[in-house]
Parts: sequence; structure tokens; C-alpha cells
Amino acid sequence: MTQSALLTADPGEDVPDVAEILEQLRLAEARLARARQQNSGLTETDRAAMRYLLERVDALEVTPTMIAKALHLSPAAGTALIDRLVDRGLIFVEPHPRDRRKKLVQPFDRNIDPDHVDPLTSHLRSLAAQLPPAEARTVASFLKKVLGAVSGTTAATQRKKRAEAAR
Repeated sequence: MTQSALLTADPGEDVPDVAEILEQLRLAEARLARARQQNSGLTETDRAAMRYLLERVDALEVTPTMIAKALHLSPAAGTALIDRLVDRGLIFVEPHPRDRRKKLVQPFDRNIDPDHVDPLTSHLRSLAAQLPPAEARTVASFLKKVLGAVSGTTAATQRKKRAEAAR
């Protein structure tokens, strides 16, 4: 148990070591990402883009910009992602029929089950749906803080690398 957990816990209460569980989650996620990429050749971003596209393609006209925004990618990273998926033969890009400035993204196979591309997401959604509303709010609040910490660390690392490269 962490020092802070020991200081705030009631003497008879069993308090989970959330920091340790988070570390285990980070390690398990990293192992999973490596194994999934090795097995399928798709990165986590590729898989997320395919899931996004497959879940919306019949209801929406999906554009490269929509995919990039949904995955929080820069325009350049979004373009690289689309190019990678085109090169792998998973998607094709076609001109928008009414707006010459836009392009539409289509999967080559509309019958691919998004759960086949990314079964873990469905399972995690199911687990989240089982949370009572009060617990869901608490967990969501905590996970947003974790996401902010991870995103902030990632952004700081990227800034540092750019600064070093500029020297």
C-alpha cells in the first residue's frame, strides 16, 4: 500500500493500492499493444481508426478529418494513418460526390465486424455499462485525471524532443 493510502485509510478498512493497479494496467496495456501489433500488423491507432470507420460508415459520410479528430491526431498524423490503411488494402479514399474539397473514407470490406478488429473495446464498454451511475462518475473523473497526466507527459516529452532536435 502506498504511503498516502496508509495515511488516509481507516484502520480497519482494506484500501486498494490504486497506484499499483494503475501500474499493472499500464504494463498489461503495453504488452497487449505489442502482441496485437505483432499478430495483426495494425497499430493501436490503425485499429482505433478502423473501428471508428466501421461503426459509422453506414450512417455517416466519414472523412479523413473526422477520423483524425476522433483519434486526437494532428492533420499530418491523420494523413499518415489514412495512407497506411490505404497501403494495407483496408480502406479506400474517394472524392465526395457533392463537395470537391472533401474526400470520403470507405472500408474495402463493409462486412468486417468492428469487434473482430478490436474485441477488447467491446468488452471494456460492457464493463463500463455495468457501473452504477455514481460509481461511473467517480471512475470517469479519476480516469480523466489519469488521461490528463498521461497526455501532459506525452506532450512534454514531444516538446523536449522537438527542442533537442532543433539544437
